[in-house]
Amino acid sequence: MSREITVVTPENIPLTLELAGLGSRFGALMVDILIQMLVTVTLAVVGGIVVGTTGLSLSQPGQAVASWLITAGILAFFLIWFGYFILFETLWNGQTPGKKMFGLRVLRDGGYPINVFSVLARNLVRIADFLPSGYGVGALVVFLHPEYKRLGDLAAGTLVVKERVAATSGTDFLAPSRPAVAPDLPPSVRHPADVLTVEELDLLRRFSVRRWEMTPDDSERFAYRLIVPLIPRLNLTFVTGAAPRYADLVSVLVAAADAREDSALR
Repeated sequence: MSREITVVTPENIPLTLELAGLGSRFGALMVDILIQMLVTVTLAVVGGIVVGTTGLSLSQPGQAVASWLITAGILAFFLIWFGYFILFETLWNGQTPGKKMFGLRVLRDGGYPINVFSVLARNLVRIADFLPSGYGVGALVVFLHPEYKRLGDLAAGTLVVKERVAATSGTDFLAPSRPAVAPDLPPSVRHPADVLTVEELDLLRRFSVRRWEMTPDDSERFAYRLIVPLIPRLNLTFVTGAAPRYADLVSVLVAAADAREDSALR
């Protein structure tokens, strides 16, 4: 069974994604469950200490307060065990602490970033994946499905992939950090903030972040398609005999535009 799939973006660029297998997904899940257990036990201990030391259960008003605390504890339990994945996958763009540790990320089919609706769908179905116990159904479906999807992934149209670290020669770019000062552009190059539209800059920014999820070859092909239409307006020229590094060029242009924007806000 192949561990890689190829998807074609709306720009007609093929991207190769490495699927996360059952082992890495199980390891990430164990880390997340351990965190959930630690939080649950901590809250339970703190709640028990509060009830025990204040003697809330000894009086009629105290019993009412204790009942409210128990209700709040049950609600917190459900939020921890069902809201944990929804919260992190929404805020961390398809990652939880466990997935981050194992280098995994949830994407929508086609390689698109996950959205709130996909997060909700895949995690609400998690109850069915857990049946009969210990994620038995989910593990079986992942093992049998050609794209290693569990029931939640099938319902939400998502897949879990391994993140790639794209190595480049020369300058190292760390996405999605912003430099404190604008990188030096050659005098002949027009500043991207002056000649590109907001939509074009946004597309370059999204590529600059997502390039780290691609193979180096995919990243270069995608960047080439982005840069070629902009060459006349940016007045770009390339050194004869040297292989252009289009993905790095996009990162430089984005860094220059972001630094200009940051300095304007100060």
